[in-house]
Amino acid sequence: MPGTNSVEIVYRDELLILSAARAVYWPAQKMLVLADLHLGKTGYFRSHGIPVSTGVTQDDLQRLAELIEQFKPEQVLVAGDLFHHRFNKDILFFKDWRQSYKALQFVLVPGNHDRHMDMDYGALAVQVTGPEYFQTPFRFIHAAETVCKEWITISGHIHPGYTISGKARQSLCLPCFVHGPDHLLLPAFSAFTGLCTSFNKENNPRFFVISDEKIFRF
Repeated sequence: MPGTNSVEIVYRDELLILSAARAVYWPAQKMLVLADLHLGKTGYFRSHGIPVSTGVTQDDLQRLAELIEQFKPEQVLVAGDLFHHRFNKDILFFKDWRQSYKALQFVLVPGNHDRHMDMDYGALAVQVTGPEYFQTPFRFIHAAETVCKEWITISGHIHPGYTISGKARQSLCLPCFVHGPDHLLLPAFSAFTGLCTSFNKENNPRFFVISDEKIFRF
């Protein structure tokens, strides 16, 4: 089927909108949900002598700004790894960007990278939760080692990818949402991440694959 800019799914009568910009909008709570921005990753690579443009971070923040303009959420929830490694110039870009959205609540469910950061989240106007954050019927967590039937789990961490194979042995791996009966796995929001295809695919999940700013169902 042809791709679309967004796809609607429903969990327990709650509508979620999956965006090809690698985020989810929950209209009932006016909440934009995403994971794995890894702000500061390009700065980390540059500090180790690997030339990566600061434009990667700026492009990611611009895409987030466009989502905010599109959906007009009251809060943004990041399901882990908002930051990557130590305070650096890339994080200053986020601090400046945050000034344009002072009225927007920004919530972080900390991921494995965030937990190693010595960060003044208050100065960035970011509210940090515990390892899990619950808002009926959803459980937000960075790395979901287990799911629970009482809640629908929404998580990140894995950076899921879907491999499309063609004739002549060529293949292409693309970011995707993984939609299971009790678990929604989010794609990494940042474009500067690798992709993993070796994750658990029990319960025959659906894959919403992102390519050229469109979503395709598999």
